[in-house]
Amino acid sequence: MAANANPKPFRDLVDHHRDLFVDPLLWTYRHLDLVGCRFEDVDTTITESTQDDCRTDDDQRPSQKLPSNTEQLATNPFPTVKYRCLVNLLVGEGRAFAKIRSPPLVGYLHYTNVNGDRRRKFEPCPGPNGSLNFIGARILKIRLAQIAPKEWTKDPYFVCILLALAQLQERKLESSKPITYTSRLLVTNISDREYIHFYEAKISAELLGVLRGPRTTTEYTKWPTIQQRKLPFKPYDTFGDRIMAELVAPSLCFHETSTMSYDLNGVVECGIKRPYEQENNKSHKMKRII
Repeated sequence: MAANANPKPFRDLVDHHRDLFVDPLLWTYRHLDLVGCRFEDVDTTITESTQDDCRTDDDQRPSQKLPSNTEQLATNPFPTVKYRCLVNLLVGEGRAFAKIRSPPLVGYLHYTNVNGDRRRKFEPCPGPNGSLNFIGARILKIRLAQIAPKEWTKDPYFVCILLALAQLQERKLESSKPITYTSRLLVTNISDREYIHFYEAKISAELLGVLRGPRTTTEYTKWPTIQQRKLPFKPYDTFGDRIMAELVAPSLCFHETSTMSYDLNGVVECGIKRPYEQENNKSHKMKRII
């Protein structure tokens, strides 16, 4: 997917493309094309650590009678189990991130949640006396076909989550604001037991300002290129070390003396409604778990 060579200022989109302002679950490649945003595949260098403090409890068990956290993350169909296993791998007891004040912030999304929430947007009401609504079912099929990405690994909805993670960092920083925020997102899919997908975006403070006040901008503001990697789960016993190596790569500007507020650290589960959002009927927000 190539980005638009002549993207327009966000103010022009607000004034002349009101039809594009829809729920982020309904974003398509057209949205990304108009703002000049694209996905870019990045080769992944598999890094293995030999440090003892980077081993999980799974590695220390004398017998592997129970599935490891990595194996459950790869194969268990339940999103809550996958999330808890990922938390154990990144900030569980004995992990390197658990020993420092400010581990990197990373979002997590199970793609089944995205598919389910999209479907519910167009779910037809039953027919008279509870009969099947065949017309509504056909409309549902057509609408889903219109918005479903050709490649689920390049879903425009991921851009929404990366932007939200940058906005979360901006709100929670205690001291001076940086000019760029690094957003990271890990995605699993029930149909993919071989890889976890890792997305990274450098999002400028200028762009966040444009999103807050789009009518004040008259010039185009650069949108990020979304770097995409896929990390193999196997070998299971080294997955925790390899994924942490990706998260602390030099490009991520990881420091122990981060100025991030402590309540922001850790893994953020995306695609979950908070209680007050359920009351206001605003779906698909992020919930900070740790």
